[in-house]
Formats: sequence, C-alpha cells, structure tokens
Amino acid sequence: MDYRIAILSDIHGNVTALDTVLQQLQTENITEYWFLGDLLTPGPGVNEIFDRLNNLNLTAFIRGNWDDIVIHIMHDNEKYLDFDNDGYIHVARMVEYLSDTMTAANYQQLKNAPTYKNLTINGLNLQLSHNFTFKNSGHELLPYEIQGNFDELVENNAVDMAFYGHTHHQVMRTTSEDQMIINPGSIGEPYTRWQKFSDDLRAEYSILDIDSSGYTNVSFKRASYDVKTELDLAKQLQLPYIELYDYLLHTGKASTHDLDSLKKYNQQYGYREDVINYFKKLRKHHF
Repeated sequence: MDYRIAILSDIHGNVTALDTVLQQLQTENITEYWFLGDLLTPGPGVNEIFDRLNNLNLTAFIRGNWDDIVIHIMHDNEKYLDFDNDGYIHVARMVEYLSDTMTAANYQQLKNAPTYKNLTINGLNLQLSHNFTFKNSGHELLPYEIQGNFDELVENNAVDMAFYGHTHHQVMRTTSEDQMIINPGSIGEPYTRWQKFSDDLRAEYSILDIDSSGYTNVSFKRASYDVKTELDLAKQLQLPYIELYDYLLHTGKASTHDLDSLKKYNQQYGYREDVINYFKKLRKHHF
C-alpha cells in the first residue's frame, strides 16, 4: 500500500490557519495525518481544534511542551503558584481561558497523549516526537544548532526517519549516520531568524509519501490564511492578551518572555487578580 501522510505541528490555538491547511490538503489525497504537539495557546481555538483533528484519520497525536504546561497548571497547580511573576501570570491566565472552554474529554485526550511514538510503515522505522523523546522542551534542535543535538534526537540505530516539531521551523537534515530528520514547521507560529524570510508568516506543514520501496518524497508546504478572520474570532471569544496575539500574527514575534509588555497588560486588565481567583476555584474542582 502507498501512504501519503500530512504532518502537522504547533497549531498553538490558531484555528483559522488550521482550517486553511486542512482545506488545502483536501486536494492532496492524504491517507493519514500526524500531529506533533502544541495544540493550544496563545490563539483562541480550543475544542474546535480537537474536533478538526479528531475528524481526520489521525494515526499519531503527540503532546507538546505547551500542552504539558496546560496540564501541569490545571492538574498540579499548587506546585506552580507564583503570583509575583508576570510571565507566570500570563501563562496561568491563558490556562484559565482554556479551562473555561475545554471539555473534560479533550483534556483527557491531551493529558493521555504520548510525547513520542514509533511507527513502522512499509519497512521504514519512523520516530515521531515533539522535541527529544526524553525532553519535551528546549532550543537544542533549532536548525542551526550543532550536529550532535540531532544525533541525540534519534533514539537508536533502528530508526530510519525521525520527525519532530517544537522549533516552528521547517527542516530537512540527517544524523551523522545519515538517518533522515524532518520538521514540518508550525501551522500557528512559523519562525525564522533570517530577515528576508521573516515576513512570510504563512501556515507551514509537510507531506510524506511512502511506497513499497520506501519514502518517495518529502514536501514542505505553506498556506496563506486570513489573519483578520483569526483576530475577529479572538475578539469574539474574548481571548486574553489579544494585543500580543495581534502582534504575533503580524510580526511572527512571540511576547512570552517580554516581561514589560506582560506586566503592562496584567495591570491594565487585572489578570493577576483573575488568576488568584481562578486558583481558588481550581482547588475545589479538578478534571
């Protein structure tokens, strides 16, 4: 059997970008879909994104580092309290937004998802992960990092091809032993350091073709979507930090570590008080 696999990653709540990608894929004769993690935040999409993915022939659903953060705060919240940290308030306020919306079934799907998965298709041994199999975060796998990091990504010599997300950057390279490594890029937050490419903020994904002899093609794709539609949805759903989401969608620059901006909006909208009250409620009710 021949396989045509759509590889999706790092949606980050951007439901408009995801819809555009899935519409574009309707003409590609896809046999199955993989998702490599980071489904939620900072965009407004929550249950809609689960619905879109679960309506596909989704054969791999990987949990990303931001998905881990959501789970940790919602489930083990007492370990993460830091109301004096504006970065923490930002993350917790986004999780509060998610918890007001996400169904219990979708939360359990996210919580139970693996951080990596191994598959064999037509004799090819494939490794799927969000980042490393042993570490779900960090910047060691950005495309310009050292070769040794990519050798470490591939778990063992039985792996023929490894696929990862997390860095929001389309990549094709190999290990020192010539095992192939693919990153499909990010649907919701594409990233590059190169100035000439940085204005191209189209949603990114990849397609893998496998026939009886092995892989026949890996193609990197992009899809233009309507940013205004996404921002209108964010306003309708009262997304916190919408100004920062607007900035992200127009510049490609995330404000996760911009503590001055986070402090400004935390004070302007009373997000610190929101988070404190949220945790008071969360102590009484858990998923």
